[in-house]
Amino acid sequence: KAIVSKTPFGKLGLTICYDLRFPNLYRDLAQSGAEILFVPSAFTFHTGKDHWHSLLKARAIENFCYIFAPAQTGKNNTKRETFGHTTIISPDGKVL
Repeated sequence: KAIVSKTPFGKLGLTICYDLRFPNLYRDLAQSGAEILFVPSAFTFHTGKDHWHSLLKARAIENFCYIFAPAQTGKNNTKRETFGHTTIISPDGKVL
């Protein structure tokens, strides 16, 4: 479900990690008035390295919204490492 929350900074579209792979959700959020798309995540190191920045930039550009993407980093245990790379992306796809 597309959730948009009004904040002092603008209308915030709320998503999490794996949602990033579903562009229609982000389109629904933008069409519901979201100006900032919030994507807290814990991408694994390998998928993050291959997909994190590309997917974030695509969602920003195709919806002309800012992306705020805090990301967990480090070794979570002996078998799982997260990618990190917390970022903010402008509507034109530039990393800020």
